[in-house]
Amino acid sequence: MLHAGSGCRFPHVSLVLARFLAVLALGAFVSFGISACGDQNQRGSINERAVDIQRLSAFEPKDLLVMRSLKSPVVVPSAEFMTANGPVKTPELFKGHWTLFYIGYTFCPDVCPTELTALAGLLPKLQQSLPGVKWQIVFLSVDPERDTPKRINEYVHYFDKQFMGMTGTRSMIDKVTKPMKAGYRISAHTPGDTSYEIDHDTAYRLISPDGKMVAILPSPHDPAAMDQALVRFFKEVVQ
Repeated sequence: MLHAGSGCRFPHVSLVLARFLAVLALGAFVSFGISACGDQNQRGSINERAVDIQRLSAFEPKDLLVMRSLKSPVVVPSAEFMTANGPVKTPELFKGHWTLFYIGYTFCPDVCPTELTALAGLLPKLQQSLPGVKWQIVFLSVDPERDTPKRINEYVHYFDKQFMGMTGTRSMIDKVTKPMKAGYRISAHTPGDTSYEIDHDTAYRLISPDGKMVAILPSPHDPAAMDQALVRFFKEVVQ
């Protein structure tokens, strides 16, 4: 009869038991690893997947003056715009990228140059902090009367060659900007007058690859602060 503690008299029994437990542990580890990888593959690439609604609704930005996340994403409506390289459509425009979207106009005397300069400072920071993310900067001119696609392209490329500029008909512009609450107001002017001004929203809007606005970055824009806020957003909501 064996008594408590007598296992030390039969070392081969302990060895067999240890090997058995090790095999069980290895099997559990491998199973967990396969499950984790399978879950990651099901979610898809970071530049393709939709935002997890539960994570988004639970996310609390540290500084609302830097970034405000939306509890419920806003779908960007289907619309067609013109660029210097031809027509583009939403939501196809957003696929395969995370987009920072900004509205303005090329005749803007000071606000747009300031905001586009900040975007030009933010983009390289994001490319370094979140190297797996494909970033896209889109500038939508709400002034199709004066802004041709060629002019817009030259304008945005002055700030960064990676920026995309576009415009469209008034109906297409309003179709997209209204649900995103990206407001603008054109001063009264007579037909043919080219000296009018436009008041417009100055926030950047974060749009996911599935064409949904998920966060707003209000002005004034500090590239370093926005970079930190977006890194935290991707860590807690996206990745």
